[in-house]
Amino acid sequence: MKYLWIILMSVFSLNISAETVTLCSLDRYGLSQKDGNGYYWDLLRAVYQTEGIKLKHYSAPFKRCLLELHAKKVDGAVAVFHTPERDKQFTYPKSRLSFSSYGLSYLKETSLDKIENVQGTVGIIRGYDFSSWLPGNIKLEALNNNTQAIGMLKLKRIEYIADDLQDVRLTLNKMGEKSEQFVFKTFYTKNLYVPFTRDVRGQRLADRFDAGLQKLFKSGQLQALAKKYHKKGQLLDSPLAVIVQQH
Repeated sequence: MKYLWIILMSVFSLNISAETVTLCSLDRYGLSQKDGNGYYWDLLRAVYQTEGIKLKHYSAPFKRCLLELHAKKVDGAVAVFHTPERDKQFTYPKSRLSFSSYGLSYLKETSLDKIENVQGTVGIIRGYDFSSWLPGNIKLEALNNNTQAIGMLKLKRIEYIADDLQDVRLTLNKMGEKSEQFVFKTFYTKNLYVPFTRDVRGQRLADRFDAGLQKLFKSGQLQALAKKYHKKGQLLDSPLAVIVQQH
């Protein structure tokens, strides 16, 4: 009986001391939904589970996620570009989370030959920085999410949406809109990461992310998860294209 009590207390102590990582993300349908479902959340849960760490998801607008990360109110932010400015503020893992094909989405009745010739207002998610591929003279309208952007596009209050084309197409699916009425033009492809706080804890969580992702890749779980979401229509890019790539 004494030994049973010791075992039970040991298990209880381990549960109490289990580490938790809190990650913040914009509510992205099929990827990082507010309810904790989606490819990104399932992938990140699996990554940290291999490292004995529990994932706590947190949903907020993209800009707020970065602000809370900078203030160390959360451990990391999901699906973020790597830029020289952010590299000074956050700790980036070596492995990417995924990649993103960015461009403009617009109604078929709208014409566009070159991005330099964009006429009209471009909707962009508040906090996003597309200065690397969007000309500086374009008129931008900051929006909360793609649901709002698509609504404004249909009302012709904006002419284009600048964003990850997969995010826009998944939002259209969620809204029950037919994608045939839109044009999706890719202008830029870039890796997406999970940056962490710039401190000892952030570096350790970044290292654990790299280690856990490699374990998932070697075991085949990463490929299986990507194929599962691709089959469900909630991961539109090829499953093989989202497998681990180095920084």
